[in-house]
Amino acid sequence: MRNTLLLLLMPLLVGCQNEPQLQKLGEEELLERIVSRDMPDPESDSVVIQTADGTVISLDSLKKLENTGQYAEDFYANPDGAIRRVVVRKKTAADDAFMRKVARALQADAAPEVRQVDVDCDNIGSLLDEVLRSDQAMRQEGSSIDPQQDHRNLEVVVSLIEQCGMPTLREVNKEQLSAVWLALQHAPPPWQSKYIPLLGQLAEQGDLDWSIIALMKDRALMYEGKPQVYGTQISNGQLYELEDPAYVDQRRAEVGLGPLKKYLQRYGLTFDVEQKKR
Repeated sequence: MRNTLLLLLMPLLVGCQNEPQLQKLGEEELLERIVSRDMPDPESDSVVIQTADGTVISLDSLKKLENTGQYAEDFYANPDGAIRRVVVRKKTAADDAFMRKVARALQADAAPEVRQVDVDCDNIGSLLDEVLRSDQAMRQEGSSIDPQQDHRNLEVVVSLIEQCGMPTLREVNKEQLSAVWLALQHAPPPWQSKYIPLLGQLAEQGDLDWSIIALMKDRALMYEGKPQVYGTQISNGQLYELEDPAYVDQRRAEVGLGPLKKYLQRYGLTFDVEQKKR
């Protein structure tokens, strides 16, 4: 992903322009521009590429720096919102997190629309039985995952929640309720983020295990490019960035999860951070 911004930008180098009112784009605005493809047009926009010390460089030089994987860019726009300057600098951990956020935002933007279907609120148990059956059937050993089926299950579950409310154990059994969080867990992370508060209410009243909520929260945080809390997410064969690693086992215990070191052993990973308690 290190070339994502470069490929989206592809600016043409022009002579240095003195525009004292240029303002650096914040992370959220830059993310929005990338997702909406609102980056400079190489056919018409003039962009100056500079190093951190102010040296103007060529597009080819920028590509060479990008290819090392050690550099990132800051984007500066004029009062009209037009990007006029790109400053190349040494990459930080925050840049890596931002690029993961960009990748996931682009993936979500390309995801098919989730449309509501008609749901019989007096027959939600049978609907959830079918969601659970199809979800688990394609996850049996040797089976292949059908993204279209996951999407259809998501449409059923989202429609059920929106039209009938989040089901509880007063209305359905445990297996049927598990179909709700399984469909959300196998959906793009924005849908998990949307319904985590309602799932949390189920956990508070004992209808769901808190460990399920922890798993969804970590995945949503990873999607947003933020550190995870409970250490449930593995990315590129490594433990994804973790908030306050010294206290993770305490947080895991609070939601019914065992020590992180033991959890990671199943993935062939080690975790040697000494654990503390507050």
